[in-house]
Amino acid sequence: METTQSSEGDFWRERAEQLEGALDSRITIEQAKGVLAERLGLDIDGAFSVLRGAARSDRVKLHELARAVVASNETPVTIIRFLARHPSFLRASSRDERAVRTEQFFRRVNETMRGELGNGDGQFLCECGNIACNERLALSAEDLRVLHSADDLFAILPGHEIPEIETVVTHNGYYAIVQKRVG
Repeated sequence: METTQSSEGDFWRERAEQLEGALDSRITIEQAKGVLAERLGLDIDGAFSVLRGAARSDRVKLHELARAVVASNETPVTIIRFLARHPSFLRASSRDERAVRTEQFFRRVNETMRGELGNGDGQFLCECGNIACNERLALSAEDLRVLHSADDLFAILPGHEIPEIETVVTHNGYYAIVQKRVG
């Protein structure tokens, strides 16, 4: 009887490890999609198509290629070769389009942070168009909720505005609120 319980315990332990590995792989793939989207100026679906296509064409496991994308600032040769054979994936996106995608990304991160805080206050990320910006701004969760009730308003640090695509609506010395101009 004890052998059966031991083998059953081993089965469930192995199953849990498999599920944990699958979850880790999925997270890495999602991260790689985001990295490629930013590097290549693609949307998330396009980034996944490149990742999957490159993995298939070089017969590499998808999660291993994703890990290589996330682990380095350099794009893996596997992806470069795939793009050389399929240049149609590279649609030139303008600086303004990339900046807007970056701002929307940081806005989503802040929304998630606000959700985690509940009604508390915290340090939120600057929602500017610079993907390398990781500066924080002091803003109450309620102020962020009100600000984000309008789709075209973003909270940024003063001086981080991009005059070509946005207008400063107001500022208080700690942060500025910018409005995206349409078209």
